[in-house]
Amino acid sequence: MTTNLKRVATLFMVAMLALSAVGMAFTGGVAAETTTLAGDGSDSATGFEANASDHLEYDLSSDGTDFSTDNTSTALLNITYDGEQYYETSADVDGTNSSYTFNVSHSELEKLPGDAGANTTITVNAWGEDADGNETTSMDTFNVDLEFASTYAVTNVDDDSATIEDVEASSWNTFSFGLLGDEEPNDLHTYEQTVGINGSDTTVTVYDDTENGSSVFEDAMGDDLESGDVITGAAVAADGTPILAFYEEADTDVVSDGDTYAVYNGDGSWTIHTGDAQDGNSEMDVFIESESYTAASQDFDKSDMGSIFLESADMGVMDAFSAFGTDAFTSFSFGDLLPF
Repeated sequence: MTTNLKRVATLFMVAMLALSAVGMAFTGGVAAETTTLAGDGSDSATGFEANASDHLEYDLSSDGTDFSTDNTSTALLNITYDGEQYYETSADVDGTNSSYTFNVSHSELEKLPGDAGANTTITVNAWGEDADGNETTSMDTFNVDLEFASTYAVTNVDDDSATIEDVEASSWNTFSFGLLGDEEPNDLHTYEQTVGINGSDTTVTVYDDTENGSSVFEDAMGDDLESGDVITGAAVAADGTPILAFYEEADTDVVSDGDTYAVYNGDGSWTIHTGDAQDGNSEMDVFIESESYTAASQDFDKSDMGSIFLESADMGVMDAFSAFGTDAFTSFSFGDLLPF
């Protein structure tokens, strides 16, 4: 009898472990989290990485016995940081209710800037209005600390923080434009940001919020790139060292474990993956420019250029000249360009 009981218990434990494994597989191994906000200034959420399955919840309460007493027909909420609004929502409310619950996915705050493992303090505003837009349920305003995951950091650039130069056409270019078409030269966009990281284990996303940054970079890179191609028409560097950049996704045949590299996501944003070069560092200087590596405003070391393009990307000499023209003579070591 005892043996049978032990056997049943063992089978039960095996079944429970199997169910647990299935559950972990469906959830990706990490359970979704919902943080209920008290609104008293003590609220915080940890491990923030703009995950769509994680949420912030807040209950807006009526001033009177219910929303009809307040004459409130709409509940509103917005989230701001450093004077910028990153999220807003509104919803019709049932007048017989005395509270309304806002549920905000972390993914709605994907552009919220923050350093890896550090707090970004957001401000939440929630209130009610009548049909004429008058505030009828008093506004609740409070701060929430979002602690970014150590593997996640975000920065963004706009027309104020970016360096944007008008590119004037030379007399030759003006002549060639007249002959070959009406296309005007693009502005030169340069983005330089310092971001907090956790050594070699952080993914940094740079969001381009400039007026025409997306089109400027797309034009600089050309329209013949396919997913996984190495980008040469725009330059990316980490801590002053050029790094390989890929279009839409990295080429796993080119990138090795420990490499620092960037990906242009095709939507105006860039993702930079830290590597061995950042091991032990708490900050990284990011440089992105709508100019070829060989003509960038940063003067890159020739050996670094050879390392990423001729070695890692396995460019041949003709490939280098095709990508960079005669600038290859001055941007790579002469010995690296020799075919023997």
